[in-house]
Amino acid sequence: MEQPGLPEILETVTENGNYLPFEGSGFAGLVRRDWMHAGNDPAETLKLIDDPSARKCKSGRKVFAVVAGGVFIKRYNFRGCWNAFRKIFKTPRPERVLAGAVRLKEFEIPTPEVLIAARRTKFRLPYEDFLVTRELSTLQLPLDKLAGEFAQGDPYRQFVSGVTALMVKMHAAGVEHGDLSLRNIFCRKSQIGIYSGWGVIDLDGCRIHVEEMPEPRRKRELARVISSYLRCVKSRAPQVKLDADTVIGDFTRKYKELSGYNLAGSALDARVGYLTGRIRKDGRS
Repeated sequence: MEQPGLPEILETVTENGNYLPFEGSGFAGLVRRDWMHAGNDPAETLKLIDDPSARKCKSGRKVFAVVAGGVFIKRYNFRGCWNAFRKIFKTPRPERVLAGAVRLKEFEIPTPEVLIAARRTKFRLPYEDFLVTRELSTLQLPLDKLAGEFAQGDPYRQFVSGVTALMVKMHAAGVEHGDLSLRNIFCRKSQIGIYSGWGVIDLDGCRIHVEEMPEPRRKRELARVISSYLRCVKSRAPQVKLDADTVIGDFTRKYKELSGYNLAGSALDARVGYLTGRIRKDGRS
């Protein structure tokens, strides 16, 4: 079934009044209407990223992110004139994130609400992009921190079921996350050990599929999750020795049960093996 594409989603959120265009202090973009009408100034909020008291979450050459004023603020830096020139012809990344978040919300998939998607230009060229979202609740826990709990027993079964259901629902929405590792998935945990409210963060690499999401793209997302899980357990619970084939089998059976897609096979096995042993340029495994 054909889904609305990125341009249609962005057009809808402005037409229905949920997001309003804004300009000020060199910034231009879209802002959540009810948040701004509650007394929040988008330009002043964006300036908080340079506040010395802000809590840094990421400080890289291309991306800088902080928590300040009760919101999460991310800045995407463009390095070089050629790179900035190319950005003129592409939808700004914050707007792609906004479209992905709106699409997930339509399918009742938890993800932080986008408050501002903005761009700053310099000499008429894109200079920096900005994304502002609500913070995660303290009750919404990143899965990489819980990997030791998910290593075996009933928590493992809940993990496989919950994460697979999340992926199936997301893929049915036509949303490909692009970096679906455990650090970008969260859930809630009750006092009696029930995990629920599975959701995602960091939609920087998301892609919205107008038509049904292709099977190879589903395999790539599943391989990312499985390999991330294997690496996290190895790091946080080294005493637990997981069998990769068993984990792959558990995930693929659940995915087929919920979606009808059989993703099992040598292509998925090879991809999981490659990602599990890969060392990133930044030194992270």
